[in-house]
Amino acid sequence: MNIQFSCFTLSMSDVIQPIVVAHYDVNTLKPEDLLILPYRGALLRAVPSRKAEHLAGRLAARKAMTALGMRPYIPAIGTHRQPLWPSGVIGSISHTHRLALAAVALSSEGVCGLGLDIEQVISTQQMADILDGVLLPVEHGLLLQSELSQEEVATLIFSAKESLFKALFPLVGEYFDFSAAFMTALSPSTQRFTLTLAESLTPTLKAGMTFDGLWHCLEGDILTLIRF
Repeated sequence: MNIQFSCFTLSMSDVIQPIVVAHYDVNTLKPEDLLILPYRGALLRAVPSRKAEHLAGRLAARKAMTALGMRPYIPAIGTHRQPLWPSGVIGSISHTHRLALAAVALSSEGVCGLGLDIEQVISTQQMADILDGVLLPVEHGLLLQSELSQEEVATLIFSAKESLFKALFPLVGEYFDFSAAFMTALSPSTQRFTLTLAESLTPTLKAGMTFDGLWHCLEGDILTLIRF
């Protein structure tokens, strides 16, 4: 499969987070491309688009880890379909139909959670689903952000909650709903946001805890990042 890699960084306070981007073409996927995956049998029944995005994401993750000085490693698939990172590594993968992204960090650097997500901006027709299934009533006022369209804000909230889920899932160990957190601050000028837990997820992840993140436009898509 044709894949082109690039890398850029996002700054969160005094932390610089590298992100590896894989531009891939699903139309160039060949069956032998999956031979690099030790667990390729788990993807036998997947459609080509799923195989391509999965492969691109795992290769982006491998490149991100080698950039940290680690040996080449491809994260396996966990029981909840999450990537399984080697000991001491915290990471996140996301993808669209043409881009796959990966970000990793070392727990020895004091990182507890890392969540990365990228989404295409939703259409006007998709707004109803986002309003009903993702946004809480308290978040509806954010749709009136003057610098952004309602579709962009809704996509941003959806993506931010996906990033939070990815960052917290290794600590929680089970799925939790979009209603578990809500966006309490959004700044288009600084591209920062804050999510607040609406419910306690563990004895240490209690209702009222806040998580800061940032967002970035990448080739027309919205990327969100949470690292703590």
